[in-house]
Amino acid sequence: MNLVLKGKVVIKGEISVLTGLRIGGSTSGLKIGGIDLNVITDPHGRPYIPGSSLKGKLRTLIERKKASENPNFWNYPKPDESKQEFPNRHMCQKEEEYKKCPVCKIWGILGKDEIMVPTLTRLMVCDAYLDESSITKEMKANLELEWTEVKFETAINRITGTALSGSLRQVERVPAGARFKDVELIYNVYEEEDKDILKNVFIAMELLEHDYLGGMGSRGYGRVAFKNIEVYWNKREDYESGNIELKKERIINPGLDTPQKIVANFALIRERLI
Repeated sequence: MNLVLKGKVVIKGEISVLTGLRIGGSTSGLKIGGIDLNVITDPHGRPYIPGSSLKGKLRTLIERKKASENPNFWNYPKPDESKQEFPNRHMCQKEEEYKKCPVCKIWGILGKDEIMVPTLTRLMVCDAYLDESSITKEMKANLELEWTEVKFETAINRITGTALSGSLRQVERVPAGARFKDVELIYNVYEEEDKDILKNVFIAMELLEHDYLGGMGSRGYGRVAFKNIEVYWNKREDYESGNIELKKERIINPGLDTPQKIVANFALIRERLI
């Protein structure tokens, strides 16, 4: 299949942290008495959201949605327990499946030699960095670390109701109220159909707002919300002429600044992808 770039949809916005967020980082170099479970940080020591974490979570949620609509969606070969492979994974095996699958088209498929289908991933998700101004002076006065809080946790014996010996741990979290700026998702359009399936990206973002990002979500961690979303459409001709500046007048979602509003009014955005 000969795919030619028609244009790119650029999705920009912010992520607001509603409950303590933890995306784990390296524990190398920690000393005795330090944090047991720390967050990932940039070279300046500030927490950030890796694009891989955000993209992976969006894919997981849209896969679950598709599986609820089609019980045969989980078509990945039976996992090999000796290799610690996990069930409930989707990957198109044939080109006929791939043509009809928005998940594999948008998020890509694994690089297996036996999979002979087009694999041009439509979606690219960038890292999102902390907006330092979102950590106010009042918040800093109550934080254990410069940008993050420390939460003590322990395991409870459900029979006796007492803490298990040796289970006390310190968990580092990005505090509620923090904001990550310059969130950017770039969506490549190769076929006209790609403009239609773009809606799945916003559905996944909508699902994420009622799920969690990062770890320990069942304990209330990781609730987030997308804010101030701006969607731009750059045609191939715009790149050829250098006319790709993201100006306000080029926004194609005026007034639709949340995933819910965009999903509910996606037809209006689709009409502008010309």
